[in-house]
Amino acid sequence: MEKILEIQKKAFRENGPPTYQSRIDKLRRCIALIESYQTKIIEALNQDFQNRSKFEIRISEIDQTIRNLLFTTKNLKNWMRPKKRMSSLGTSLLGAKSLMMPSPLGSVGIIAPWNFPVAMVFYPAASILAAGNNIMAKPSEITPNTASLIKEAVEKYFDASEFSIFLGGPKIGEKFSNLPLDHLLYTGSNKIAKKVVAATSKNLVPMTLELGGKSPTIVSDNANINLAAKRILFAKTINAGQICLSPDYIFLKKGLEQEFVYEMKKTFSKFYSDNNVNDYTSIVNINHYDRIESYINDAISKGATVTSLGDIDSKDKNTISTKLVFGVNDTMEVMKNEIFGPLLPIMLYENLSEVVDYINKHDHPLGLYFFGKN
Repeated sequence: MEKILEIQKKAFRENGPPTYQSRIDKLRRCIALIESYQTKIIEALNQDFQNRSKFEIRISEIDQTIRNLLFTTKNLKNWMRPKKRMSSLGTSLLGAKSLMMPSPLGSVGIIAPWNFPVAMVFYPAASILAAGNNIMAKPSEITPNTASLIKEAVEKYFDASEFSIFLGGPKIGEKFSNLPLDHLLYTGSNKIAKKVVAATSKNLVPMTLELGGKSPTIVSDNANINLAAKRILFAKTINAGQICLSPDYIFLKKGLEQEFVYEMKKTFSKFYSDNNVNDYTSIVNINHYDRIESYINDAISKGATVTSLGDIDSKDKNTISTKLVFGVNDTMEVMKNEIFGPLLPIMLYENLSEVVDYINKHDHPLGLYFFGKN
């Protein structure tokens, strides 16, 4: 790992900032890589998740990644141009001119999560390569087949001095975080982020963090409940809710419970009818399956009631139907932790001021969703 970093740093020192054509070439290689490996990507993800819809994979892991790479190639020339900036009054009177020159940093690290293991390596890779940097990336060990495939593909299309992949669990992750990189991108949980930040601080490595949180969803009294159900379940059923921006819990106006449950069940049955029930994604592994089950059992033991929107539950397949959890409170594990799965706790409210107060008293969420006409 240290050897590869030194190779990259040496290449960066000797070659200087890469040209526009060099950057375009690397971006096009990424596109070629994704296109040529798409069938294997689908197979690897289904090995890691047990079951994941090929249509969902194409949308979230393949097509969107390629679109981002194409968008980057289209805009790169403009992004690379020096930009004029105002000089301070005193120096401008003396004839000074100021320019902002976009400059690469060197070697940028990526620590990617398991929920979208391909996209979360190559989506940031587009920006890193466009900016003229080299990449060292560590995919998640929770999706080992996909991680190994990424390593194979990158080694086929890139030299180690340009783009390198490192496999392994927490020990490798700790070693990776301690590298004197020029920048590090981390996407994942707040808990692990604290360890990564502590490790990078030893070398004063600048970081970009994309963390999760309990993203609230508010359904007001004048909301279109049918539309809200479709949009909430679209986000909550993709990857079985294993998404950082997935709605984590819902504030529902009192009196709407019956209509809301009806629309949610109707929408879920349309999304996952008998013809396409196999498109429902499995929980990534048995540990995460047991974690979500423990949230359900804990909530029930403390007085909550659970309404399942479907009948897809199977421990053998690691599948859990999306479930509404009523009667929740902050003593329950489902409200203490980011769920990252197919559970939707429901909290009832009388006035929106109650909702605002509750959200503001808790940790800042990654996203917040409101349904209503106000």
